[in-house]
This record gives sequence, structure tokens and C-alpha cells, in this order.
Amino acid sequence: MGLVSDEELCLQDINYHLDYLEEAILNSSPELFSDYVLWADVLLKNLGLPEECLRGSLKSIERAIMKLADDEVADKASEYISGALKILETSHPSSGYLGDHPLRELAEEYLRLVLNTEAREARELIISSLESGIRVEDIYLQVFEPVQHEIGRLWQTNQISVAHEHYATSVTQSIMSELYPYIYSASERRNLKLVAACVNNELHEIGIRMVSDFFEMNGWESIYLGANTPPEDFSGIVSDLKPDLVALSATMTFNVSHVRHIIELLNELEDRPPVMVGGYPFNVDIKLWKKVGADLHAADASGAVKVAEEFLDI
Repeated sequence: MGLVSDEELCLQDINYHLDYLEEAILNSSPELFSDYVLWADVLLKNLGLPEECLRGSLKSIERAIMKLADDEVADKASEYISGALKILETSHPSSGYLGDHPLRELAEEYLRLVLNTEAREARELIISSLESGIRVEDIYLQVFEPVQHEIGRLWQTNQISVAHEHYATSVTQSIMSELYPYIYSASERRNLKLVAACVNNELHEIGIRMVSDFFEMNGWESIYLGANTPPEDFSGIVSDLKPDLVALSATMTFNVSHVRHIIELLNELEDRPPVMVGGYPFNVDIKLWKKVGADLHAADASGAVKVAEEFLDI
């Protein structure tokens, strides 16, 4: 298997730019494209590419679209690209995601262990923390969540490889699977049902899994379907199970259209349950949830149960 040429890598990057631009235009969301450009700028700089590489690619895309696309699309693309380039001039990348909270030292130690491929020690750290009285909710919000964000930043800044990133995620998922005795014993059952999943093509599942577990800890029956859920299958199981609430997640911006498609399928059901959406793009554009046809949105796992129960008036 040969090495990928510089030309092929350049074309790959341009395709990424176009994917994100298309999704932003489809959702009338310049915020989504600007956020992607800021992310790509950090990534490319840390790969050693000159600063002008991204800017030049975007300007070339703009010129091509102005020549080839209809006026409406061309004007929108030009607006989004120009806006993103302007924001790029004043951007300041994050220096870290571990934050300032009571469990920061625990998060730092957990991060160190997973980056050193010490899965057994990482597991023991979390289990002993729970046995000492720390709540599952706090482990999720102050350890797992910021550590996952920090791992993503370390990959983006070329400090760890994709392999390290995948390993760290798999360790966290494995440990989460051991926490269900704590989760199931957290509260009494309340005769409420949630069906939750990542949309098709979406593989980032820790966030929606945390959401599902938070509902479980608040007395709901959470039916979590996992990553990359086929739309028709999802609609079918919702029809069969008749949940009180559906939760859909997309982490990658280019999967937002899949969220809309699944909601359109659910709209065909005779008794469609309310649909809550979440994931990174919905935090970037705070009106995006309405644009895809959802009923409600939660920014994170801690707020999801409160938002849902207020909406359902329970």
C-alpha cells in the first residue's frame, strides 16, 4: 500500500471543507462553518502546514463556487467563507479542557493513565473514587467528559495519534460499562421510557451514552441503541416501544442532515414522541435544533433530564 501523495491529501482537505460548507448552507448556519474553519486552522498549523494553506484553499473554493454554482448558493458560500476568514484573524485556540472544578486532579490522573495505556490502573482509579463516595454523575461530568475533550484537543494539536485517541475512548467506554450497578441503584423506577441513539454515520457515542445513563439514574428506562443507527430501524423501534422521549445525537457537523432525516421519518408515525437532540453542532449554533425539526435541545448530559422533564411537565 503506497503513501498518499500531497496532491491527494490536498484534495481530501478540500472535500472536508466542502462537506462542512454544504452542511452549513443547508442549515442556514454560518456558525457551523466558522467553527469548522477555526478547528481546521489549529489542526493544519500543528501538522506543520503554512498558515496560508487553509486560507488559500478556502479562497479557491469560493472562486470556483462563484463560477459554477447558481447565484443563491454562490452568494451564501461567499458570505460564509468570508465570515469564517474574518473570524480566523482574531481567534484564540483553547489551551485545555480539564477546567477548574473539584475533580480536576482526578481528571488529570485519569488522563495520564489512559495516555500511558494503563487501562487497569485507570479502571481502579475510577472504581476506588466511586467507592469513596464520589457520584457517578460527577465522574461523568468532571472526569470523563473533560478528558474526552482534552484527548480530542491533543490529537488536533498533533500531540497524540489517532490510535491513542481511539484507545483512550475505548478505555472510558469499557469503564462506563462497569458502572451500571451504581447507575441502576441510583433511583426508583418512574414508568418513563427513553430511546436514545447516535444517528447513522455517527461513531462518537460517549456523549449520548452519558445522556442515556443520566436518564437511567433519574428513574427512566433508558433504551440506548448505540452508534451509527440506521434511520428506518430507529423509526421502527420507536414505533414498537412507544417511548416518552427520543434522544438523537450528532457530534460531527456533516451528520446534522441525518438528524433531520430521522426526525422526518419519525414525523410519519401516528403518535410521534417528542424528540430531543444534542451534540457538538447544536452547541455551536444554539438555534440548530429548531432548524432540524426537534422539539427540545440539551447542551449536555446534566441538563438533559431537567430540560426533558420540564418539557413533558413531569
